[in-house]
Amino acid sequence: MKHAKFRGCPQGGVLSLLLWCLVVDDLLARLSGNGVSMPGYADDIRLLAVGKFPNTGSGIMQWALLTVETWCNRVGLSVNSDKRLDSLHFLGKGNSRVSFEPQFFGVILSLLGSVKYLEVILGTRLTWTEHVDVKMRKAHNLLWACRKAYGARWGLKPKVVHWLYITII
Repeated sequence: MKHAKFRGCPQGGVLSLLLWCLVVDDLLARLSGNGVSMPGYADDIRLLAVGKFPNTGSGIMQWALLTVETWCNRVGLSVNSDKRLDSLHFLGKGNSRVSFEPQFFGVILSLLGSVKYLEVILGTRLTWTEHVDVKMRKAHNLLWACRKAYGARWGLKPKVVHWLYITII
């Protein structure tokens, strides 16, 4: 009988975050500096590469991704393929395009127009337009869902309706 190798931390375990931090600290040290920052929240990690020109940023990102690949192979961990692997370029006034897209484990990262990070939608121009549109649409839908609970002469008291409005908006 073959024995399967299981590695990682149990989801929601008391020591899971501590163990993850101890393991990933080596990767953070390898990637620090060189135009790469690696913000993380719990076990989610983002790679940010900064370069004066788009191709410089893509080159730095490719180096960082190769470093992550090497590290994963060395410690025997893998990247969850169910998670989205994508790329977003924040462009300045020059509106330059990148001539190559970075690859991660042989997969070319798809270039997106926006990405959601910690519930904030970021676009290539770092404007709030898409984020505000999504939040307004959600608030509008919630208000209409609550609308069925009250009317001008029936249902919830005006004080409760006002509280709903303030809470949703």
